[in-house]
Amino acid sequence: MFSIKKANALIVCTAITTAFSFAPAIASSPKAGTKCSNFGESIVSDGKKFTCLMVGSKQVWNKGTKVKIETKSPISTMSNPKLSLVEFIKLANTVKNNSNNQIPNLDADSTVRISQTQSNVLSRFIPANTPNKFNFLGPTPLAETDSSRSGALSLVTKDQRSVYQSRAGLPPWAATFNFTTTDPQGHFLVETSGQSNQGDQNYSWRLVFKTSTGSWKYQSINGTKHAIDGKQYFDEVTLGAPGTYSLRLEFDNSTTFYGIGINDDANSVTIDKNFSTPRVLVLGDSWVYPVFNENNPVHVWDAFPGELSWLTGWNVISAGVRGQGYLQLAAGETYKNRVVRDLVPQNPNVVIFTGSPNDHCEFCTYTDQQIANEMGNAIKLLQQANPNILIIACSPFEGSPTQAQAMQEVAAAAGIPFINFVKMPLFDSTNNGQRQLSNGHPTRLGSSYIASQLLKAIAALKS
Repeated sequence: MFSIKKANALIVCTAITTAFSFAPAIASSPKAGTKCSNFGESIVSDGKKFTCLMVGSKQVWNKGTKVKIETKSPISTMSNPKLSLVEFIKLANTVKNNSNNQIPNLDADSTVRISQTQSNVLSRFIPANTPNKFNFLGPTPLAETDSSRSGALSLVTKDQRSVYQSRAGLPPWAATFNFTTTDPQGHFLVETSGQSNQGDQNYSWRLVFKTSTGSWKYQSINGTKHAIDGKQYFDEVTLGAPGTYSLRLEFDNSTTFYGIGINDDANSVTIDKNFSTPRVLVLGDSWVYPVFNENNPVHVWDAFPGELSWLTGWNVISAGVRGQGYLQLAAGETYKNRVVRDLVPQNPNVVIFTGSPNDHCEFCTYTDQQIANEMGNAIKLLQQANPNILIIACSPFEGSPTQAQAMQEVAAAAGIPFINFVKMPLFDSTNNGQRQLSNGHPTRLGSSYIASQLLKAIAALKS
């Protein structure tokens, strides 16, 4: 019979994020000239930023340049109004009981088709940065300044600006909009390109659609993939009929979005406000990043933060780094290094701290109390940077009851609500018979289950 304990799957917390199959990415400083795996990847370690470069026929780390890792933020106030715990619990209960909030199903009948063209073959083009046309989920995207990318938005720009300083933590993002078309076939076009940030070879985007009377469906589970080769790709979508549609373009973190082409009047495209607030940011490791170990087709939006956004209508923003924890280094950092520098500028209403089994890795010697104390240090930094942010902390899913108790005591001292998942196992022999876990990470099915249980846990919090 399946046993999480026997498998030593110290699954992560609420947003249960973990990196079971990943050893910590970098626990010590890379050495110049030694082999590296991901071309273009940057690692901050021991006060230096190392970059993986191609020298001859080999990929090796460069000598590194000195950097300063900030643990305090110059940001003292933010524009978002404070969302109280009472209000957030009320929101959670409202959306939990809203049948309109649903995770999309695969378009098994292939109602919608996508085909690649060589240019915008439609009569009108609406750039991505056009006001009041698109609503964006995930981190607030950056405007491209290169003349060849006029009007485009991305998480990593051609001139190497990034929404997070941690390139290892860049999440999925999406554009949503409403489209009323008189085109007999319901045509529109999506223009994208890819900007590699960790040696990626390909990028992808996926279409989710809904008619005014239908339910949400994916055009493809995998999504439309293109090479990261500096080229701009044009994908023509055939919705199949005229009408009014709600549309969502789900991007991975390497996707640059230029805009859409249409045959209809520009007024046929309007902003979709159903996915907007509150902004809920999830801090974690590979379950948040995400990592999948299943053979079935999956997309980065199938991780539980993406599924939670579908179940709630909230803008759930991921901030996960594979192999990282409160004390365990990965990509040269811990949670504390990222929590203010990368999270606060995204202006979240809520930040969910997820536990990490990486702090209890095979070679780690951190005690339960040390891990709990470091969680408290990270929470304190965020509270000081922006006291308006509502913070929720969680235990790892399975692990030491003493660690969970220590975390709960630290959270209580900080005045933070706490979700103890050690007392509520999410995965057991019954539900994992449905393959909700695969090699230490949630499957697509498991992600939707985690999202639903996380929502229930938030709704059940005591104010």
